[in-house]
Amino acid sequence: MLRARKRFPVIVLMFIIGLFFGMFITYSLSNRPVDIGENQVLLLADRDYFEGIHSLLSEARSSIHMVMFDIKYYPDYPESLVNSLLSDLENAAARGVEVRIITDEYLTEKPVVRILKESGIDIKFDSGEVTTHSKLIIIDSKIVILGSTNWSYHSIEKNHEANVVIHSSSFARQFEGYFERIWMES
Repeated sequence: MLRARKRFPVIVLMFIIGLFFGMFITYSLSNRPVDIGENQVLLLADRDYFEGIHSLLSEARSSIHMVMFDIKYYPDYPESLVNSLLSDLENAAARGVEVRIITDEYLTEKPVVRILKESGIDIKFDSGEVTTHSKLIIIDSKIVILGSTNWSYHSIEKNHEANVVIHSSSFARQFEGYFERIWMES
């Protein structure tokens, strides 16, 4: 009986150490790309979205095609993360990257459309007969970002959101076809 009492604290301590070790391993591996065949897939969840998208937009060389339900601009908060992503699009266009955006007229405000157009970005509202609820970015016809994050303060800085970055030219070609179809209908 005495031996069992001496073992109990050791067992509890080992359990707690194991729990923390498991949490550490899970957290440290959660934001690493996963290889699926020749393709890489990366999760961008919650606050990881901004840094991941910011980096990918900054590295774009030929094209950024985007379908986004809601795009906001915050003139009273020039340092907002959403405004930074809008600047990334403007900078890409200034580098000669083709930037085309389809958004929904219901939520996206006119000032953001004007600002993007003045930067040389082609932007269209979807057909008024449908709601474009997609959140899709295709970069250089080889990277697809697909998920739940709108370009708004709450989506980027407050909400739980989940997105995947897929490095696959063949997958990107399928989404380019989807983008072109919506572009022609808009």
